[in-house]
Amino acid sequence: MWRLFIRPEKKKPKRHVPTKEETEELWFRYFYETHPRLELKEWARRLHIFRFCRANADQTGDRDRLMAALRITSLEELEQTCAKLDITLEQLPETDEASAAADGFRIPSYINLRQPGHLKLFGLPAHVWVRRERLVITISDADKPFDVTPRTIKAVEKIEVKLGELGLASQIVDPPLNDKHCLAPKFYPEYFS
Repeated sequence: MWRLFIRPEKKKPKRHVPTKEETEELWFRYFYETHPRLELKEWARRLHIFRFCRANADQTGDRDRLMAALRITSLEELEQTCAKLDITLEQLPETDEASAAADGFRIPSYINLRQPGHLKLFGLPAHVWVRRERLVITISDADKPFDVTPRTIKAVEKIEVKLGELGLASQIVDPPLNDKHCLAPKFYPEYFS
């Protein structure tokens, strides 16, 4: 005769699920960890095109940065914008859609062009990437690439003046990063009033 032994079910320890208020408090602690509120408010007042974007803690290698996005609706507009910014678009050999999708350095909408990538924008190290209908410019501190410093803000203010002189203000997309990591009027209106 068989005996059936049933183990009593182990009680799992209670797991704390943070409340909405606790989650918000954790977020604000993280967002202001490297730069205090007064400093960010000052940056929001000084910058009109570039926005401070806090690193995403869930992504390895992500960093604090200043970002700007320019609306691009056609190949002609992309070429004109890059010419104004003194960015050379490199032609790549023609390929099929599937191969182009696997090659991360091709511009998705224009598969015969290479992504600009790391370059000097008006003498400042920058990263330029073309996404769907926008050209994204990312700038961090030259000596501390995972941070934004007052020196970076001062240099970017000069770039903003040049972007205005080049007539690119009408192409600005705000916010450049559409989430709460971006210090923009959409997510933090109190800094821009």
